[in-house]
Amino acid sequence: MYAALLYGMTDGLAELRAKLGNLPDGPCLIGLSGGADSSALIRMMAAERESGGIVPEAVHVNHGLRGEESDGDEAFCAELCESLRVPLTVMHADLKGRKDENACREERFRCFLDVMRAKGIRNLVLAHNRDDLAETFLMRLLRGAGTEGLACMGGQEERDGYVLYRPMLRIGRAEIRDAMRRDGWTWREDSSNQRREYLRNDIRLRLLPIMEEMAPGVSGRIAVTAGILTEENRMLQDEAEGFLRRHSGPRRIDANALLEVPASMRARILRAWWKRNAPELREHALNARQTKELSTLADTGHGKVNLPGNLMAVRGRRTIHLVGFPRETLREVPYRTGELCFGGIRLKTLPSGNDPGDGVLTQEIPEGFAEGCTIRTRKPGDRIRPFGMQGSRKLQDYLTDRGIDEPWRDEIPLLCRGNEVLLAAGVGAGAVPIWNPRIRNIRLQWDGEIPWHRPEKEGGRNG
Repeated sequence: MYAALLYGMTDGLAELRAKLGNLPDGPCLIGLSGGADSSALIRMMAAERESGGIVPEAVHVNHGLRGEESDGDEAFCAELCESLRVPLTVMHADLKGRKDENACREERFRCFLDVMRAKGIRNLVLAHNRDDLAETFLMRLLRGAGTEGLACMGGQEERDGYVLYRPMLRIGRAEIRDAMRRDGWTWREDSSNQRREYLRNDIRLRLLPIMEEMAPGVSGRIAVTAGILTEENRMLQDEAEGFLRRHSGPRRIDANALLEVPASMRARILRAWWKRNAPELREHALNARQTKELSTLADTGHGKVNLPGNLMAVRGRRTIHLVGFPRETLREVPYRTGELCFGGIRLKTLPSGNDPGDGVLTQEIPEGFAEGCTIRTRKPGDRIRPFGMQGSRKLQDYLTDRGIDEPWRDEIPLLCRGNEVLLAAGVGAGAVPIWNPRIRNIRLQWDGEIPWHRPEKEGGRNG
């Protein structure tokens, strides 16, 4: 009881503590604005520290948008943390001239993550309450969100390298303020919360009071609905991630497999694929139009879709490719026996298997035939004499005839002598000698992920 009194968890906050959701064990970082919600949360967590399970630290982000008022918030947080013996880090936001709510949120999270990385903390605790959840739900509903958007806040979420906790989602804003007043604790009020040019404020000040008058307790029911959607969304997202594990790879996805899933699930899969492969952009998520165009790309069997960040989705024969990234230049590797690595694909020299090989992934050649050759990607002027055919062809034409999508053609490892291609990994063989079992042969074998290789399209054996 002494610890509770010392750190400010008296009667009102003790009642709130009984309603908190999951809390982390060990070190955690608390986002502290100085408002009633985060001030109540840090007092409760400072008291929890005495039980030995929680090691709280705080971070305050000064956005600098309200002049002296913003500086007053910072000073209040510093005084509060000093009284609670909770370490505080103050960050000053760099909004780059923006003043909108999204910019503030993005910068706030950037600051949070910077502090977490610097201190080696993996748990982030935020003081979002039940009314915050209801406001976010209604904002997204008004903008036309689907299940992913309406499942807007979870009590515990795993993100990129850290875990986010929101333990106050079952507690209303008025309830928090009432508890703080009863205990005699003060907090800071943000004057910008009364400015109705922000949609969230308009929902808080106008829409929710009307809904509350029509159906008392509405924010609690919205929170229940959001919770249901969160669970359903988690299940659907697991399905989408499972599809990606089976049918996608770096910057590509199997278009034929996409056609086998319902359109609504296809859209979710494509958004998850984009998020996994695209660079971190300010507007990272696909919008509804871009998602629909990507889905149509799977149906049509050809075409392109422009995407954020100067990227493009290109439909191949069986695959949708994400292109527009800087091309990685791989240095030529002189051939030698043993095992050679080239761009994640390996060429192994093995003893003869007493057959000529398939000419696609394996090929037997006379010992010493590949001396002086190199492994590289294609160059202008490359030609190939397809095995068993008269004359040579441009490599470009050969790859087109073999059904190799354009985005893959600069990735294919080639065993070359000068500008003549002898082997194209996962595609076919050029002018290699006819297999002769009476001479000493070696087996060349391509290993690794070769997504352009299609077993059902393989040619016959060379020999």
